[in-house]
Amino acid sequence: MKVFHALADALAGHGVDTVFGLMGNANLLYLPAFAEAGGRFVAVVHEAGAVAMADGYARMSGRTGVASVTHGPAFTNALTPLVEAARSRSRVLLVTGDPPPVPTHFHQFDIATVAAAAGVGYERVHGPASLVADLNRAMQRIAAERRPVVLNVPIALMQAEAGEQAPVTRPVAPGPTAAPEAEALDGALGLIGSAKRPLVLAGYGAAAAGARDALVELADRTGAALATTLLGKEMFAGHPRDIGLFGSLAHSVAGAVIAESDCVIAFGAGLNMWTALNGDLFRGKRVVHVDTDPARFGSYTPVDEPVAGDARRTAEAMNALLEQAGVTAANGPWAERVAKALAGHSPREDFADRGGPGTVDIRSAMIRLDRVLPAERTVVSDIGRFDVGVWPYLRVADPLHFALMGGFGSIGLGLAGAIGAAAAGAGRPVVATVGDGGFMMHLSEFTTAVRHRLPVVVVVLNDGAYGAEHYKLRDHGYDPAYSAYAWPDLAALATAMGARALTVREPGDLDAVGDLLPGLDGPLLVDVRLDPDVNLVRY
Repeated sequence: MKVFHALADALAGHGVDTVFGLMGNANLLYLPAFAEAGGRFVAVVHEAGAVAMADGYARMSGRTGVASVTHGPAFTNALTPLVEAARSRSRVLLVTGDPPPVPTHFHQFDIATVAAAAGVGYERVHGPASLVADLNRAMQRIAAERRPVVLNVPIALMQAEAGEQAPVTRPVAPGPTAAPEAEALDGALGLIGSAKRPLVLAGYGAAAAGARDALVELADRTGAALATTLLGKEMFAGHPRDIGLFGSLAHSVAGAVIAESDCVIAFGAGLNMWTALNGDLFRGKRVVHVDTDPARFGSYTPVDEPVAGDARRTAEAMNALLEQAGVTAANGPWAERVAKALAGHSPREDFADRGGPGTVDIRSAMIRLDRVLPAERTVVSDIGRFDVGVWPYLRVADPLHFALMGGFGSIGLGLAGAIGAAAAGAGRPVVATVGDGGFMMHLSEFTTAVRHRLPVVVVVLNDGAYGAEHYKLRDHGYDPAYSAYAWPDLAALATAMGARALTVREPGDLDAVGDLLPGLDGPLLVDVRLDPDVNLVRY
């Protein structure tokens, strides 16, 4: 058996059922072998799309997403989404390879050095006989380190005889961190016990740990309000003291509750500049920070009591100690005040619709779309100025059904991430929210969704400009027209590519999405027209 065939078999042995990639000399043989053995090869248009799709697949499936590119410029093309995956701690394997061992070959490139700079792991297949052992090591590192790994399979090895290989060994993920001992919680519980207006804040780490019930119990014992970071959104939906998003996107009642709170107990949250508004939202408050990664303590926001531990197990330990102390329903007046304020609040109260002739207000559009879509949906978001009108209003049933392709701050990765999420096949409709600039950057990957008949609803928030630059130019006294782009008709473009499409010029136009969704057998592009002069950014 040749190395390329052994690689295809070993990937399948690791449970890999889908590989996203663009063929070239380095991967020309094992990708067809993988597909002919029953795997799914999703052929992309650009290498960046392959990695972003593998990232989206990993986030929504909970499995390792696999991307494959050839050597040289193919690897450098994949670099931006690779950094995104690293910053988001996604489990991604990128298989690439050195070009032929000719010193003057124009694809020669130091993959290991660039991988290190990108913050990802690097492994190399050292010889034909070590192929499976080297792949095993790469897969184990992905599971253990919770970050992508680049596997270099030099092209010179591909057609060599594989010989006898080590057996495929599936990776073992780290077990949950043990609950802290009671002594380690003394300081934190002291702050919580002395608080009069506490607030429990949950991030992605809390959602991934399955900490919801334990955190709700903690909030009910202490009378705390409940809030989440963006990546924990909707974790406490339905609770009478759920104020929703904490930070720059908080609604009016949430903002008042945050301002009044005197102690924030954060679980699995980074407390970054957007959550903390550069620390402003935590001034004058005591802060307890629970996280499995002690390196996060104080990274963005000073904390009074750091606690190293798993969110769920730590909250359960706190509840047990509070139970022993007889704390069952503290701070009743604060709890009642928060619940009463929230009971009378509607998201529409916080804004006046700024739609105009032929354009919509993003917030009104997302409230309408939220009603039209099934409650169970996956939302994959790009980043851009439009986000402030999307994230607070387009909900998910579970925070783990939301993915933000923004860990590196690059626009344009959301479309490919959503395609990867759709390929994961979770049984929920996948909705991508992207800006027009980001969509046009990776327009070619829309054809990937068409070719593979992936039912992704791609909502393009289209203001005909690079929106952030539009208002910044004006603030600096320049003509914002420098940021404007005369795009072609996006709906017509999508139709020409073989997809369904509609143009939205008023919120009611979005009702057609609900009509089209049940029979969708490929992508649907929804071109939502916006006024570039309407700026919702508050920070």
